[in-house]
Amino acid sequence: MAKRRPHKPNRRRGGPPRQQGGGQRGGGSSALKLRQLPGGRGWALAPRPCAAERAEDLDEVRQMVEGGETEIATEELRYLLAGCPELLEAHVLLGQLALLPDESSASDIELARGHFGFAFQLGEKALNAAGCRGPLPGDEPDNAPWHEAARGLAWCFEKQQNPKMADQVAATVKRFDPNDPAEVVVMLDELRAGGLPIVELG
Repeated sequence: MAKRRPHKPNRRRGGPPRQQGGGQRGGGSSALKLRQLPGGRGWALAPRPCAAERAEDLDEVRQMVEGGETEIATEELRYLLAGCPELLEAHVLLGQLALLPDESSASDIELARGHFGFAFQLGEKALNAAGCRGPLPGDEPDNAPWHEAARGLAWCFEKQQNPKMADQVAATVKRFDPNDPAEVVVMLDELRAGGLPIVELG
């Protein structure tokens, strides 16, 4: 478990992802690596050791969210990312939290898109750096946050009237897992048909 710090409530939902390490835009290598799955099933994103050290902290964050303590959960996630910027699940959770309105502010799609996009980009960089063509099965636990990030990112693009970018995200997901475990394509189809699916907290 990562070393904890006292919580300092803050009305901010969580600042934009820090552009450092493997998360820099415009090139650079990813701190995430790939490992081959047994039986020729494909590949999995191999999280850094700091991610495993924060697994219990993420469990506590989920409990905070379930208990309605979204502000403290946001602060805790930001703290975890300060020590482990490539923690994909933390970015996904921050993106989901940014889409939850509270008594003081509306949902923030731009901020949510930043977190979902950051996590999605980290996975893409790892795949490109390894020259990997997949598959990256979403039923593998280490790959699930990347697929969830893709769903959130496509949702944000669609809500921001950018269907071309949403379709690009969906196409990338289908290329690495034709089963589309996060149902990105289904979600976009429902949105375009007038349905109102939501990005649920995982």
